[in-house]
Amino acid sequence: MEETVMKFYESKGKLILLMVGCLLFIGAGGYFSYSLFQEGSILFAFIMLLCGGFFLFILTMYAKKIALGHPHVTLTPVDMELYVLPAEKINIRWEDIETFITYRMHSNSFLGLVLKEEERYEKLIPNKMKKLSRMNVRMGYPKYNIVLTHLKQKNLLIEELEKRIVETNPNESFKTNGALK
Repeated sequence: MEETVMKFYESKGKLILLMVGCLLFIGAGGYFSYSLFQEGSILFAFIMLLCGGFFLFILTMYAKKIALGHPHVTLTPVDMELYVLPAEKINIRWEDIETFITYRMHSNSFLGLVLKEEERYEKLIPNKMKKLSRMNVRMGYPKYNIVLTHLKQKNLLIEELEKRIVETNPNESFKTNGALK
């Protein structure tokens, strides 16, 4: 196996743009929640407050990503290090990656990792991500996904994955479903 370590980072510009969008939704959620509460519509005020809280959670995730500065994906000779949350990484050994697929959903490009022993790696998923992972599986996608839309060098990542997975699994093929268009 190639003895290089490659790090792939998310674009800070895109993350900052998403943070600005989150701030707008937090502000709108707070404003509408306050307005609806003043009008006596407590249920809708609470719903808007929950929406603002959701975007606050997303904002903190993006802020952590920028502050911690970890690469989103690191390829080592032994494994792939994937930061599923800003401060929590999972190491996936090359032999355990069967293949990968690329796909698009709602204007975002994803790279899904198909693992040989998904049950073993399921235990490693942080609790915050377990519901999202289960939803991915129900929709027919792999448990572990990389958002390609935010990565700076997505084509290089795909090329390196093809090389490294073929070295450990020479009979594999890869599906790209127009994700990079």
